This record gives sequence, structure tokens and C-alpha cells, in this order.
Amino acid sequence: MKHLFQYVLLILLLASCNSSSQNYDLALKDVTIFNSKTKALEENKTILIKADTIASIVDSNQSYKANKVIEGKNRLVTPGFIDTHTHIGVNYGANIDYANYDLKTVNLEMIRRLMSYQYLTEGVTTIIDMGQPENWMDISLNWQNNPTPNYPNMYICGGSIVSDEDRWQPAHHIEVKNPEDGRQKVRDYAAKGLKHMKLYRKLKKPDYKAMVDEAKKHDIIINTHVDNNVVTISEAMDFGVLNFEHFFTTIPSVLNYDHHWKKMNKKYGIKMSGDIDEFTAHMVYFFKYINDNPDIEDKLEKLFDRMAKEGANISTAINVLASAPQKTDFFTSFEYFPIRNAPNTSYNANQKEILNQAFEMMMSYVKMAHDKGVKLRIGTDCRFGGKSLLHELILFAKAGISIEDALQIATINGYEAMKIDDKFGSIEAGKKADLVVFDKNPFDDYNNFLSGKTIIKDGQILNLKKSVSHDLEKAMVFEGVAAGKKLFNRAINDSNYEKVDDKELENVFLELLATGKTDETIATYNLFLEFFPNKSIKIEDNTLVNAVYALLRENEVDKAISFSEFAGAQFPEALKTLAQKTLITMLKTNINNGIEYFKAHNNDSKYRLDEAEMNGVGYLLIELNRLEESLTIFKLNVESFPESWNVYDSLGEAYTLLREKKLAIENYEKSISLNPKNEVGIKVLNKLKQY
Repeated sequence: MKHLFQYVLLILLLASCNSSSQNYDLALKDVTIFNSKTKALEENKTILIKADTIASIVDSNQSYKANKVIEGKNRLVTPGFIDTHTHIGVNYGANIDYANYDLKTVNLEMIRRLMSYQYLTEGVTTIIDMGQPENWMDISLNWQNNPTPNYPNMYICGGSIVSDEDRWQPAHHIEVKNPEDGRQKVRDYAAKGLKHMKLYRKLKKPDYKAMVDEAKKHDIIINTHVDNNVVTISEAMDFGVLNFEHFFTTIPSVLNYDHHWKKMNKKYGIKMSGDIDEFTAHMVYFFKYINDNPDIEDKLEKLFDRMAKEGANISTAINVLASAPQKTDFFTSFEYFPIRNAPNTSYNANQKEILNQAFEMMMSYVKMAHDKGVKLRIGTDCRFGGKSLLHELILFAKAGISIEDALQIATINGYEAMKIDDKFGSIEAGKKADLVVFDKNPFDDYNNFLSGKTIIKDGQILNLKKSVSHDLEKAMVFEGVAAGKKLFNRAINDSNYEKVDDKELENVFLELLATGKTDETIATYNLFLEFFPNKSIKIEDNTLVNAVYALLRENEVDKAISFSEFAGAQFPEALKTLAQKTLITMLKTNINNGIEYFKAHNNDSKYRLDEAEMNGVGYLLIELNRLEESLTIFKLNVESFPESWNVYDSLGEAYTLLREKKLAIENYEKSISLNPKNEVGIKVLNKLKQY
């Protein structure tokens, strides 16, 4: 026993000598460490860092040598947080749906800076990109493989994989034609070095099963978003999948949307438009619906039990869902555009009260899942994910989840799920020195999650200045043009801000443009010309066209007309579509002038004429209650595409709305003769003939 005591004493002395003899780069002196594995608080510790790695953790009274020392004063230190569900395209502000351009290096640097503003400053040191266009992958993989102290670590999953469908797909949705094609996609991603993939909601079961099987052969982690009643969470677990995206996807794993969505709408007196915020609200409403149906609630509890038993984990997006009933102080949405700080929903007092109850039920189910042992991890799936993550921690605390559990959810749970916990997620010797030092302790008050922080990334203290351009955008949108200009003129001479970057300012212009902020867009464009007189802005693809349509969808007809004129004058080389120019001419003058404009430019190569866009314009006019203009557009579309069954179907619909029954029947009959499988048209035609 004496020899054993002497041996232990010798080891401790050697460790002490080792710490005092080495020269460390950075020491965090006298701090309280959150142990993310045990959830314990370890007080009076000093963290010693060499280069980008935690070299040693010693008691605060132990001697050491370090080039720089941060006096901790017993402040709380946690591992860097991880957001396991982001989209760099959405955060960047590019329209990822149409991102058919390459991710140029200059754009990548801007994106990385933006990720630092949005994530690193809030303590999020690692992000997982859950779906991007494939032509971005080589450059973003380079980011993944070469992390630096100035930017968050990023891991990519490639595209969001869906099955082949006869419809348009966004640029980050990647189709596979059959199971073997799916297997080949896995092999292609493995050859590139990817270790994560995302299988998305409309991936058919045979394709899904084949890809999961192939991923196992290549040690690729499958993350899956299943919420379309195609593959359920239980079926995915049968195939061996354990990583699931979004807590609300538990809903379609215990009920069928086709049957229950209508019943829920009727029960609560609600209906859903195509707005993303109303979709989000419906996901919240469903949790009350589940609570009101004990048989469905029983299925949900059993699903939680199975997920816990098999070690499954699920990401959150809780702050986005809390934004629908305005139960969070920081508004976020699955879609950032139009830029806003409140949800686009219109509910009466009773519906709002039910929505509030539904949110409380949702959070009770989140806690139930957690208490049963389902591994939660943060996945914000929104812009400004850093702030969103911190507000999710507050929402957890309000729901009765302990602070230590919330911190574990934000750290080791995510790193373990992504299998990168060998480098990150806990404060241990040998792990990367990605750390968050809180000014105020959230164990004292959960609102202290929002307190000031010192961020250590790769062993270096983050010292990130503010962005003039992005603060300009916020001021423009929420305070007005005059406030934006005032901030810009002050910030360009403020040492707390980075030098104005032309690409960042251009990106703000494009975002304001895309969201239909006409006055703000023009003001930002003029600032760009003033500050960068020798540079120009290049408009990509449908940007200007989409901006005009965005205004029209909001019934801002006058603004749409003036913005169209601004775009034509400032960007004459940009894409012109005959559908939109005809529409603007009609709205500005009259229908006959619109017809004349269309026919005058019908064969002009400078204009794009697209059948689907013309149809969309027709339906947009119906929404604006301009039925005569709508009828005219549909007629022009029939003249231009006489072999298309769909144009006759749409014209028939317009005639139906105008109560021109005979003409409606004629066009539906023509549509069905061209496409006998037009089942919707057949139903409408039969109904027209009955009455």
C-alpha cells in the first residue's frame, strides 16, 4: 500500500512539474467548468491551451506559464455550442432555390464572415449544413477540411436527397431516379469525403432503404427529415437510422396528414395559406390536436419510448415554432424573406389562445421526450441561428428542463450525434479549444444565456468587429431609410466596425431587392454607387423578376410598377420576361396596351417567354381580384402554347370564375382531349355539366 501511495504521489508531482515547466499560449484562470458528459460543475479550475488544443486542466492554485492569461473570476466556461441544422445559403441570403451559380471564393469569404457574425459571436463554434447545391460542395468541403479561428467549423451533408418527381426542384434538392441511382449517389458523396448525408421528406421508401444500406458500407451518417407520410420515424429506425431532423416531424409519424389535417382545421376553425409562418403555426396546433386525442398521444409516447430505447436523437427548431405564437423574444422563421420581425399570420383572439395552449403542449412533449431519454440536439434551421440557439436554451428552461440539461443539449448531444465528439463537445485535454466564457452565469438566471461572452475558437480569443452592411440592413428594414443612412454614415468612421466590404453591401442590396423593400433597395443601391463608384452590381438570373412578383403578391401594385421601371433603367442587361412586362404594362395602363406589348415582343430574343410563368401571372391576377386581366393572360398563353393541356385547363378555370359556363366547358374539354389523365379537370368538367 505504501508503494502504491508513493506511485500516485509521483504521478501527481510529474503532472505538476509538467504544467509548470511548459509554456502555454493561453490560460483561462480560475473558472468554473461545465462538464458536458456528467453535467457537473467543476470549480476553481484553470484551462491551459497550446495552439488550438486544450493541453491540460489544473486546479487554480497550481503554477504554470502562459503567454496570455484571462482572469476567469470563477466565470462559467462551456464547450462551444453546435447548431446541427443550418443552411449556409439561407444564412448568406442567396436565393438557394435558384442558386445555379458556382460558389466563388470571394462569395465564400463573405459567407464565412457572415457565419461568424451570426454564430461565433453567440458561442456557436460548429455548424452542420443540412443541404446545399451540389456545385457548392467542393469549395464548402475545403472550408470543412481547413477550419480557422475566425470562422465556425462547418460540416456538410451535400444536397437534400429526394426521389425523382415530375416537378421543379430547388437547387439544393437532389433527385435520385431509383434505388440503384440512390446507392450511386451515396458512393459519389463518399468518394468526395463526405461523412454526413441528409435524406429528405419526399424520398420514396425503396430509394430511402437502399441509400441507408449503402451509407452503412461507407460509414456515412444519415440525417433524415421525414414528415410527409412517406417514411415514418419508426420505419427509418427499422432501417437503422437514428438521426432525425425537427421535433415537429414526430407528428406525421403518429398520424396521417391527409386524414387529420382537415379535421384539425375544422376543430380549431383555422385554415392554412401557402405562407411559411402559417405552416409553422399549424405544426404547433397539431400538438394540441394530439393532446386532444388520447389514442394519438399514446402513439407519440410509445414513439418516444422506442426512440429512447434505440438511442435515437432529434434536432429542435424550437425557436422557429415559438415564433408563430410569439412565445419567444427573438423572431425567426424557416424562410427569412420577406424580412420581418413578426409572423405573417392572421388569427382571431380564440385561435390565438388555442395556439398559445398548443405551444405549451408542444413544450411539454419536448420535455417528455427528453425525460424519457430521447437525445435532443439544437438545430435552428433559420437565419441568425446563433441568437436562435440561445433563445432555445431559454425556452428549454421555461419548460422545466434544467440548465445543465439544456447545456448538454447544446453541446455534447449534437457533437455525439454527428460523431465529431472526438474533437469537440467537452472540455478535456486533447480536445479542440473551442470555448464559451459567460460574463453572467445562466445557472443563476436563465436569461444570462444572453449575457456577454468571451469566445475562444481554436485556442484564440475572438475579436470580431461589427459589419456596417448588415447593421445597415437591419436599420433600413426596421427603422426606415433615413435611419439606415444615418447609421451607415456613422459606422464608416467607427473603429468598432469593419471596413465596408463591397460584396457585403451588394448582398444587402440583393436581399432588400428580393424581399420587395423598394425604397430601401434604391437607397442602398445609391450608397453602393457613392461608396464604390468604380464597381458595379451584377444581377443573377430571376432576382429582379422575383422582386417585382414579391411586391405584387403583397398587392403593392404601384411599388411593383415603380420598381420595375427602376430595374429596367439601372440594369438593362438583366433578364426580361415577357409575362412580367406584359403584366406591368396592363397594370400601368390597360389591358389592350398589355396585349399590344405582348404581340410586339412575342418573337423578341431579348425576352423570355415561359408557359409556366404566364400561368403563374394569370393566377396572381386572380389573387389580386383582376379577373379580366387574368383571362387575357390565359388567352395569350393558349395562343402561344396551343398544344399544352394545362393552358386550356387554366383558361377554363378563369371562365368558371367569370361564370362563362359554356366557354369554361369548351376549354376543359380541350384540356382533357390533350391529357386524358387530367383527373382534376375531369372532376371540374363533370361538375360544370351537372349544374
